[in-house]
Formats: sequence, C-alpha cells, structure tokens
Amino acid sequence: MKTTIYWLLLLGVCLLGACSYDSEKALKNGDVINMHGPIYNFVYFEEFMEQVEASDSAFVRITNFTLNGNPTLYNVTFDGTAFDLEIDRSKNKERGDKPAKESLSCTGLTREEGQQLFSYTLEGCKPDINFTLLNILKEQEMDHEH
Repeated sequence: MKTTIYWLLLLGVCLLGACSYDSEKALKNGDVINMHGPIYNFVYFEEFMEQVEASDSAFVRITNFTLNGNPTLYNVTFDGTAFDLEIDRSKNKERGDKPAKESLSCTGLTREEGQQLFSYTLEGCKPDINFTLLNILKEQEMDHEH
C-alpha cells in the first residue's frame, strides 16, 4: 500500500513538473524571452523578421514572464503573406478569467520607434485589434545589430 501511494505521489509530482515552463526551458527551446525589460534570444526574433521581409514562411515563439515567473507564450506563424498568433496562457497561474488559449489572424507587422523603445505590433488582426508582440529598449536592440 505504501509503495502504491509513493508511486502515485511521484507520478503527481512528475505531471506537475511537466506542466511548468520556466525561463531555462524557454531558453533551451529557443524562445525569445521577455523578462520585464531584458530580452533574451533576440537573435531569433531578428531571424524571424528577416524571413518575413523576404516573404518566406517563418515561426517565432515569444515567452513573456510575469514578475512571479508565470509565462504567456506568443506563437507567431507567418505563411509568406499573413500572420497567425496563438496566445497560450495555459501555464500562467495568474491568467484570471482570460482564456487559456486564443488565436488571431493578422495582415501586417510593424516596427515603431518611440523615445526609448522599439515596438513590434501585429496589425489588421481579426477580431479588429492591433496586438503588441514585443517592446525592446533601443539600447538593447542596438546591442544586437550586426
């Protein structure tokens, strides 16, 4: 009986561990990681933008972490003409009443320059909204330019 309880507890811990998505896992998976200021793996976003500019199909995942370490994943697919965005909050314990997953289809991606930030925004999305994918400090983006 004790052995059965032990294995059930071990299985439960393993299942809970498989559901977590921390910054180490995101880094290993090649995600662009937004940690409330610092952006890691930005080179993957640059590669995505190059493919978009060439009208080649492309994919990038941007993982935004809350201050408490809860992730929201943006899976962005470009088919050569349009963008599909899947917002995955399923691993975010702070999502409240927001849906675990939602999808948007968008017609364009713009880069806007502010005083301190560059903002990358999906436009022409259905439903009728614009969606900011990523904000990056100018100094950090310039550190990445080749």
